[in-house]
Amino acid sequence: MSQGATSTAPDTAAARAKVRARSLPCSRPFTVAAILSAFFYVGVITTVTSLVLFFISPTQIAVKVIMASMIFSVLAWLLAFFRRRSAHCPLCKGTPLVNTGALAHSRATRLFPFNYGTTATMSIIATQTFRCMYCGSDFDLLKTPSHLRGKEDYVE
Repeated sequence: MSQGATSTAPDTAAARAKVRARSLPCSRPFTVAAILSAFFYVGVITTVTSLVLFFISPTQIAVKVIMASMIFSVLAWLLAFFRRRSAHCPLCKGTPLVNTGALAHSRATRLFPFNYGTTATMSIIATQTFRCMYCGSDFDLLKTPSHLRGKEDYVE
């Protein structure tokens, strides 16, 4: 290259850093799915904790706690699964919180022991943002949609 010429290919790390998260037209399905999934995760933690306590000191109350926490976990999983399945990406109309077996986008993120849908759900719980595993777009649940920005009388 000559001394004054610059490269026209954008740096991938710099290009990804400049991408801003999109807003959702309605974040309610994602919020409800994340809350129900959080209840399921709490139920799983309770079940594991009660199992450990049962092996340390087996009592009748420990068995009842194990059974109650397992029933709670199953019910919370069922509710969370159907809510996660009903949350659709506004761009590609996929279900980013549930893995369907389709090929994930190259920009989709995943934490190692979990799948893409679980990673997106945990991302919503922790940061209120997620990346669609099918189209690779970032979404921010807290960002006001563009058609509602600047309207003072809007109450959510």
